Amino acid sequence: MEKKIQKMNPHNSLVSLLSKASSQSVGAALKEHTADYHNALGGFLLNIGQEFDGTKTTAELMDGYKADEGNPYIEWLLFNFARYMLVESTRGDLPANLQGKWARDAKARWDSDANINLQMNYWIAEMTNLKVTSSLWDYMEKTWAPRGAETAKVLYNVTRGWLVHDEIFGHSGMKNYSAKSTNYREAPAWMVCSSIGKSSRLLNLAKMMHIYDHLDYTNDVSWWKRQGWPLLKGVTQFWLDYLIEDRHFNDSSLVATPCNSPELEPTTFGCAHSQQILWQLFEYVEKGFEASGDTDTAFLEEIEAQAKKIKFDKGIKIGSFGQLQEWKVEFDSPTNLHRHISHLLGVYPGYMVSNFKPARNKAQGVPNLTREQVLKAAEVSLISRGNGTGPDGDAGWAKVWRAACWAQLQNSTAFYHQLTYAIERNFAGNLWSLYNASESDPTFQIDANMGYSAAVLNSLVQAPDTSSLSDTLYVILLPALPAAWKSGSIEGARIRGGMSLDLSWSNGKATRASFRLDSTVRRERYVEVWYKGESIREFTTVVNMRGDIVF
Repeated sequence: MEKKIQKMNPHNSLVSLLSKASSQSVGAALKEHTADYHNALGGFLLNIGQEFDGTKTTAELMDGYKADEGNPYIEWLLFNFARYMLVESTRGDLPANLQGKWARDAKARWDSDANINLQMNYWIAEMTNLKVTSSLWDYMEKTWAPRGAETAKVLYNVTRGWLVHDEIFGHSGMKNYSAKSTNYREAPAWMVCSSIGKSSRLLNLAKMMHIYDHLDYTNDVSWWKRQGWPLLKGVTQFWLDYLIEDRHFNDSSLVATPCNSPELEPTTFGCAHSQQILWQLFEYVEKGFEASGDTDTAFLEEIEAQAKKIKFDKGIKIGSFGQLQEWKVEFDSPTNLHRHISHLLGVYPGYMVSNFKPARNKAQGVPNLTREQVLKAAEVSLISRGNGTGPDGDAGWAKVWRAACWAQLQNSTAFYHQLTYAIERNFAGNLWSLYNASESDPTFQIDANMGYSAAVLNSLVQAPDTSSLSDTLYVILLPALPAAWKSGSIEGARIRGGMSLDLSWSNGKATRASFRLDSTVRRERYVEVWYKGESIREFTTVVNMRGDIVF
């Protein structure tokens, strides 16, 4: 079915913008731009012991850059360049995409679409306090949700909620590609939760992670009631009506079907990626319901019934070679070097693996595994999937995602190797990340630049989400600090629950950590601060609380 899209003519608004700009003096325009830019940066600062080398251009420094050897100045510059690009890509009415505002072609490669690309772009937004998300929320509310509700009815015969696939131009149906690239209904759930891949239905799932994170970091309850919760609820309603019971294993678990683990064959059911995102989605509903002001308790009860009483499959199983299984029916191979690591969403940026909770009873749909067993299986998967250079592609985003996962597993050596390998292999002299950089005309992909910065920060401080607001929030300091960054600091990092953190270290050891609580705290949370495998401080979040840890 083809349906014409009704559009407003942008001519008059564009002429108005040009008239305003042309009437300003250079000085006034620069002052306005500088104020806007500094406000968007949010006061975050990073120091990793970088030393400026004024004798060489950036391109010359990049030409001499070597994996493992590294260069803290280049690594620091790339971190800040990514924040600049995200700010510059979000100053208008539209969110960032696969190439930001630097797309050179009328039809960008992969349609400059919104799967892992869009999600990875925003990984750094909350923790580095960037003011860049309002255009994303507006785009989802005004474009995706209403059109996605129609797609849910027409394509899936679901009359509640909405979904999109992975196309950025207002279309919410599938693109004309193979299933492994378009079967991604879960994408909005990742954004409302935090999307991976191009398997389309997951796109709405993938967006939900970012929506809940915004509430969790900012405690902006008024925004949550007005915009965040309605988006989350709509995506959840679609999936409540779409999931079916597994009749293959006949274990009564709820599974997504058909699904593809992005961007791989086969089309099957119960893909780990789908199940991990969906489980997080249901937990976001439980954690965010009270703040929403919603009186629809029947909806909350439906979530609790579907997710708890019926055994919802969490997508966490250990396979035949010790790996975290990618599909419920095992199709995994130890020689698969695919660029995507979709089944490791729960390691990073999700929390189903990194904060794995063993089952207390059979109704939770989790095998009898310990957190240590699950983390070890994730490590096996990460090793077996290779370094991000494989027969299917040579992408910078695949490498920096691996780096972020290694940081989450607190392996500083593997983290720094993967990070510096990405820089040497995929980043150009102008600091752009290139897909298949060895080609004569490689393609710029902005998501790797953004994902790079997220990986860097994940090596310095971690506070992964929890299944419940009553669970302890663990803040881990310098979990994967590489030897190359022996001295440094971060200022103004944001932590879940409305906290800010300043952290400094010298000669590879932490020297001071300062926590500050906001003037608004949605709910008290119990926090444990960990350093070098030990709990060093415990506290409960209280409005305007301040606390210093001196090492």
